[in-house]
Amino acid sequence: MKTSLHLVLIMVAALLSLACSGHKSKTTESDSRAFASLAGKKDFLERYVNFKRTYETLDFRIDYRDGGDGGLPSPTEWNIRLVATIPTQEVDDWISGLPITTQVETGWVSDIDNAPGDLSAIEWHQDKNRIIGIDRVKRIVLYRNRTL
Repeated sequence: MKTSLHLVLIMVAALLSLACSGHKSKTTESDSRAFASLAGKKDFLERYVNFKRTYETLDFRIDYRDGGDGGLPSPTEWNIRLVATIPTQEVDDWISGLPITTQVETGWVSDIDNAPGDLSAIEWHQDKNRIIGIDRVKRIVLYRNRTL
């Protein structure tokens, strides 16, 4: 009986060791002030989003908890917020397939450096996790993707 328990404990320890090795955690609480250049901001942001875009200006806050960070597996959660000035020809790429909405929570916008204070000209689009606001005249995009 002791041998069986001993073997089970060794197997559990080995499995935990395997689960904890070889994975670099993406967990972060970061904002764009940590980066001196637009290229640095863009490179960092692209680790946490599933798109690549062109930016003339970019500011963001990223709260990301990597559920596979080497400990016991758990859900990955995130709250990604950004404000950017974008090329005119890319405006529609941001909102493609997203329905327009008039009911949107905007308290998160003030969390981002250089976000506009007046949101009256913003056209809002939303799905389950994403809220995207577009100012077509100023070419500003406000983006939020969250599970938190």
